[in-house]
Amino acid sequence: MMAQFLTLNSNHKRLGMTSVLLAMAVLTGCSALGVDEALPDQRLIYKQQREAGVNLEIPPDLAGSTFNDALDIPATGSATFSQYSDTRAQQQPQVAANNAVLPTVENVALKRTTTDRWLEIQVSPQQVWPKLVAFWREQGILLVEQNPAVGLMRTDWLDNRAEIRKDFVTRMMSKVIAGAYSTGNRDQYSLQIEESTRSGATDIHLHHRGMTEKLRNTAIGDVGQTIWEPSGSDAAKEAEMLRRLMVFLGGSKSAAQAVTANAGAAETASGTAPAPTSRAKLVTENGEQRLLLAEELRSAWRLTGSALDRAGFAVEDRDQSHGLFYVRYAGKDEAEKSAPTKPSWGSRLAFWRKDELDPIQKYQIQVTGTATESRVSVLDANGKPDQSASGRRILVLMQEQMR
Repeated sequence: MMAQFLTLNSNHKRLGMTSVLLAMAVLTGCSALGVDEALPDQRLIYKQQREAGVNLEIPPDLAGSTFNDALDIPATGSATFSQYSDTRAQQQPQVAANNAVLPTVENVALKRTTTDRWLEIQVSPQQVWPKLVAFWREQGILLVEQNPAVGLMRTDWLDNRAEIRKDFVTRMMSKVIAGAYSTGNRDQYSLQIEESTRSGATDIHLHHRGMTEKLRNTAIGDVGQTIWEPSGSDAAKEAEMLRRLMVFLGGSKSAAQAVTANAGAAETASGTAPAPTSRAKLVTENGEQRLLLAEELRSAWRLTGSALDRAGFAVEDRDQSHGLFYVRYAGKDEAEKSAPTKPSWGSRLAFWRKDELDPIQKYQIQVTGTATESRVSVLDANGKPDQSASGRRILVLMQEQMR
């Protein structure tokens, strides 16, 4: 009996030593390869969305997957302002054909200013477009908007599974019931694709915007329903998705790490980053309000496009030769925003719903400038200066995003 015990004890020690050696080997391998190469990225984990096809059937309320806040999507094929229908068209998620031959992308470079990062690739926008669609397919993310005429792609609203609390109960429940837990946040990404200043090259800007679920109390203090409010953009998520895109397009992994290197460097001790200062000033000139930027015209054009994208405006068309963006906006007075709405038992799940649609207005955003400064103005649908409350709100929304 004693001999058997000693044999078992010896075997146990050998197994323990083997485990230690295996662990050391894994750690050594991680050190040699780099943590990001040896271990899967866990910063963004989005549920793989069902493959979309031409005949994919989805509920009408989910077709746009936006919050019906005038951020919905123009119909495919109605890319220009003159062709856009006044009615909201039912949308379907769109994907590239599986048999598409994707072009080879070379010379992927990371460009940056003090507040922005983007990719420059040595191919035309038309050539890189199918490659970008393939990127979202690989990520398992559906696109709710593809508009080559405007150079815009927009994803569905996504639930980052990495933000769900990790404990025994949640892990077990998630195995039994798929989707049993979700976060109170939603992420949406968009790509802005345009010709670069370099001949034959393309600039790709990636933007993030979020929504946060909040409780709304009734007049008597009871919890009425949950609502979704904009939570702004997350620089870390933006940088991580841009890093993935750069690697997918053929950029080296070491160069792509520079995208996320300083994403969280500006965080304070409290764990939150200080709000960046806007690069635009709201001024009144000759009785008209506009944004003033200390930027040359092309830089101001890029900033304006990024601001409209981050703020979620529906850009129907753009004419860079005349410095015009054609957008839609549904404005509400503060009293209307705070008015209680009828509670719904499914409001937590149906976060895309609203009780009624907002009135849609069309505007033109005009960018003018010189080699040293530029101005951004809001015009009405007829091209006349718009000095209404909605016009001022549009300027304020853009100013907040011009960082």
